[in-house]
Amino acid sequence: MIKNVKIKKILKNTIFKGCTVINRFIPKDDNIVLLYSANKGIQHSLVPLRKYLLDSGFDKKYRIVCGIENLQYKENDGLEYISRLAAYKLFFKAKHVFYTTGQVPIKPSKNQCVIHLRHGCTNFKSCGRKTNINNGDEFYFTYMIATSEIFKSIMAEEFGCKEENVVVIGDPLIDDLLNTKSDCSSFSDFNKVLLWLPTFRKSDYLGYDDSSVEDLVPLFKTEDYEELNSVLKKYNIKLIVKLHPVQNADSSVKMHYSNLDVYTQDEFSKTNFTLSGLMKTSDVLIGDYSSASMQYLVLNKPEAYVVPDIDEYSKKRGFAFDDPEKYMAGHIIKNQTQFYEFLEDIANDKDVYKEKRKRVLDEMYEYQDNKNCERIVQLSGMSLER
Repeated sequence: MIKNVKIKKILKNTIFKGCTVINRFIPKDDNIVLLYSANKGIQHSLVPLRKYLLDSGFDKKYRIVCGIENLQYKENDGLEYISRLAAYKLFFKAKHVFYTTGQVPIKPSKNQCVIHLRHGCTNFKSCGRKTNINNGDEFYFTYMIATSEIFKSIMAEEFGCKEENVVVIGDPLIDDLLNTKSDCSSFSDFNKVLLWLPTFRKSDYLGYDDSSVEDLVPLFKTEDYEELNSVLKKYNIKLIVKLHPVQNADSSVKMHYSNLDVYTQDEFSKTNFTLSGLMKTSDVLIGDYSSASMQYLVLNKPEAYVVPDIDEYSKKRGFAFDDPEKYMAGHIIKNQTQFYEFLEDIANDKDVYKEKRKRVLDEMYEYQDNKNCERIVQLSGMSLER
């Protein structure tokens, strides 16, 4: 992945502009489907989409190819995997392209359908051209997927496209969340299971620095973990913190206690847990600015938003909404005292934001079912009919 913004802009304005011209004249093969992710392997929205394609038998009719950053992230699912450069080459021939996290910076031809799934369709934080990190042109798709009308004008501005290119059709990750079975057997000894999914503040991998917050777990320094664990133990609550895949982390820090577990991405990948499985199993989600907090709304469970850096984050990264707290349907937490008050409410089964959750859910999601991948594939023009 290229992190240097200047180099990205130069490549987009030179080599890839020429590729766009060439792409207009190359015939497209209706039988080729390209799933592309610029960061590591197939992830985010492409995971449930890939599953839908395989479960529905589209691989029997179409050649489905996964383009990934490096073949070290190849999976054994029976599909064809190719590296980034090979994916760029295949793009010229593929009639159907779906991507997330990055893009093939070649404009689609009129005979192609390129769908930008994003890594989560609902976001508090600004993306694309509305961030302070402007990677240049972001409009390399036929359609971008949205979950409700409220996002159409926002996404059009962020990615420099027309509103007609933003289609309200649903989030593939909602399919994953709704289809996943809950498994509470691992946590039967606890009264409550809380899942905390903090977004990254600093990432060397992405080259982002969105906040001066240094702590892996916002609000808590490593020396605070013992006290936090004691409070959790008092309430018989299990708290699982799953760090963002690109968050900088110090592996030397002790992160596992009786009632508190903090997992890095590498650690988490070696467990038997899945993110959607933990979300489905948990009684409460703790989030902040990421799309996970929005997705969790469909489960109708309590949430909290740990946002001690909300003002700084607004200046450095920016928000999609003028008033992001309006869409935070749960406890808004900015210090440790508020966090412990939130734990007490949860321990006492106080669900004080139920009505706000329903209002925000209906504003964020026009579709609240598990048919999002089906609608997206139909939009691409793919069909199992002969």
